[in-house]
Amino acid sequence: MKHIWYNNLVIVLLLLASCTPIDEKKSLGPLLTPSDIKLDVHGITTGSNKIVMINNTPNVGGMWYYGINTSIRQNDTILLPFLGNTTIYFYATTSGGITKDSVIVNVTKIDYPTAPQWEYLAGSGTAGKTWVWATDVLPPSGFPNFPSGQCFGCGGYLASEFVAPNWSTHGLLDLTKWGVANDQMIFDLNGGANFTLVTGNTGVGGLPAGTYHGTFSFDMSKTLVGDNPPTLWSIGQLTLTGATVSEGFNRDNNNALIYTYDILVLNDDEMILASPDPGAASAWDTAWIWIFKHQGYSFVQ
Repeated sequence: MKHIWYNNLVIVLLLLASCTPIDEKKSLGPLLTPSDIKLDVHGITTGSNKIVMINNTPNVGGMWYYGINTSIRQNDTILLPFLGNTTIYFYATTSGGITKDSVIVNVTKIDYPTAPQWEYLAGSGTAGKTWVWATDVLPPSGFPNFPSGQCFGCGGYLASEFVAPNWSTHGLLDLTKWGVANDQMIFDLNGGANFTLVTGNTGVGGLPAGTYHGTFSFDMSKTLVGDNPPTLWSIGQLTLTGATVSEGFNRDNNNALIYTYDILVLNDDEMILASPDPGAASAWDTAWIWIFKHQGYSFVQ
């Protein structure tokens, strides 16, 4: 997602720069240096996650990039979900070209609420939040004969009444055989949306055993409606870069790594993700489903 934002940013800035009439391009103005750019970026109070961004550079417009979104306003106020130091970039656009400058802000408290999914995924402290396999997950509601602990496998895509693997199912025994039973996924907000996978994988697909660092983002507007009756099936979309979730690959697609997941369930303790097979478009096509839990949580109360 970070790369997508950056690519879009470059395209927009190039379009802005190209708007100079042809006769004016013959005498382009000088290219600004970072010292020419006058920015005022600060928390609304010391350490606040509510950030004021002001471009005080005369006769210069541009674009802000702050990790999760962009803004083309001269003055804007944003909410950061990150703790610690975050770099906010400003791309100044003039007839002479594009110049980048940046300001580092230090957030010590989340005193203005952000989307709840940030805290669901990464907690509220600097330690972040660790997710593990839900090997004690109980049978889905209304399916008492479904075996418990089946936290990975494939099932019906867009099958509204069943958000769990139910065709090919795997639990602790298989996860242990593949070396991933003790895998951990850590989400944190220390200066950015960071994701870490610690895996012992010895299986035929996925990232080999090791520790991988990346980033995460989510878009809760990307929902999907299932069938029987038409019901919200996924509540958003999670995107990872640099690492996948444990067993994050598609067995039906040459073990291709998966970086984008539909979010079926997300709360403080439970996260259910899904990814359709290539070409899946209708209800009951094949999708792969992962069930994770917050480390320390027990489904058996």
